[in-house]
Amino acid sequence: MKRLQTFLFVVYFCLIMIVLGGTTFAVMVEYPNWFANVPESLEATRDYYKVLHPGYFFQIFGPLSMLAGIGFVIVGWRIASARNYVLICLAIFVGIEALTFLYIYPRLGIMLGPDSSSQSIDALRVAAEQFTIADRIRTALSLIADAFAVAAVFPFFRYRYSGE
Repeated sequence: MKRLQTFLFVVYFCLIMIVLGGTTFAVMVEYPNWFANVPESLEATRDYYKVLHPGYFFQIFGPLSMLAGIGFVIVGWRIASARNYVLICLAIFVGIEALTFLYIYPRLGIMLGPDSSSQSIDALRVAAEQFTIADRIRTALSLIADAFAVAAVFPFFRYRYSGE
């Protein structure tokens, strides 16, 4: 059982850190380019992402990290201190997903969707500003969630190697 707990915890932790890395990259490198000169920069972004876009990365690694976290919570239920940190992290990520689906995706649709070329420049700029504010909230929540994931490392490995 300890091997399964360790496997799921390590997978969960690694995936959470991968998502944080992707988020950091997007915030620091991609998004400034998207909004550098609306609407021209959005047109260049649409032209660039013909095959894949950043959403594919997050739509794979986000749910995988949550599934690994849920798996750990189930098999590691007895490790209360680590489990509780993971539960807090998962709850924050549920909030992040809700923010993404309910607020951020509609703005992305306005800026980069199939009908985006018919949007007014003001509508594109407003959507870009709203996206930026929501994404800053999402990034801050991700940092907080990752802090809880890091906090879970210590009690987990203390339990894992305590000999219980």
